[in-house]
Amino acid sequence: MPETILYEKTGTDNHVAVITLNRPEASNAINRQLRRDLQEVINHFDNEDDEAWVAVVTGAGRNFCAGRDLKERASDNAEGVQARAENSMSPNKPHMWERPAKPLVAAVNGAAAAGGWSIAQMCDVRLAADNARLGITETKWSLMPPFAVELTKMIGISNVLELVMTADLLPAERVKEMGFLNKVVPADELVPEAIKMAESIAQNAPLAVRTIKDLAYSSLDMSIAEVSAKTYVAYDYILTTEDSKEGPRAFAEKRRPNWQLK
Repeated sequence: MPETILYEKTGTDNHVAVITLNRPEASNAINRQLRRDLQEVINHFDNEDDEAWVAVVTGAGRNFCAGRDLKERASDNAEGVQARAENSMSPNKPHMWERPAKPLVAAVNGAAAAGGWSIAQMCDVRLAADNARLGITETKWSLMPPFAVELTKMIGISNVLELVMTADLLPAERVKEMGFLNKVVPADELVPEAIKMAESIAQNAPLAVRTIKDLAYSSLDMSIAEVSAKTYVAYDYILTTEDSKEGPRAFAEKRRPNWQLK
């Protein structure tokens, strides 16, 4: 694993991975190396580690992630290296990273600003420490938060514009009120609570969990008719899987299901 990202396994049957941003001396700011390394680790989790079904994403040290490494950006500018939109997004997605099929749980410690917010947004369930502060701060430095265009469909345009136009870091409880955070917990309980949440997800049928995740995000860009048509095909497939037969069988036999992912 790359040094800017830590990857550890935990939980029942090692079905939970913990992905830790590991530049604590720079508040886990996103430089080119961390950006590449995080994508590499997410790809490993999603496509190569069949044992891991859910991942927790957190930050080493005091902060989750301070966003883009602006010292690196300033150095690039001084050397005449022109930043481009492709460094932060693609023409058809507003994130720096591909969203994995498997579930991600964010454990937001300390500050999550700008690109740090984006990493939390890439996750599906978000917990934060009670002393955490979160914000979308790009406009302080005449930069853009492309991920905010998706966020309007998640927490509403007024909340997004407050975040983007003030560029303030807000207390975790306020961000929870906006609908971005699922839970705020004492700081010393954050990672254990996130792992507990991840284990709860990992107990359920992985194929069903991944399918409903895909449908939920698809629904952001589809009409009810379009997403219903996609859901019909997906549900019909799930019903043909061995796991869809194992679930009712385990219920009838009063035992824990043995998921086969097929």
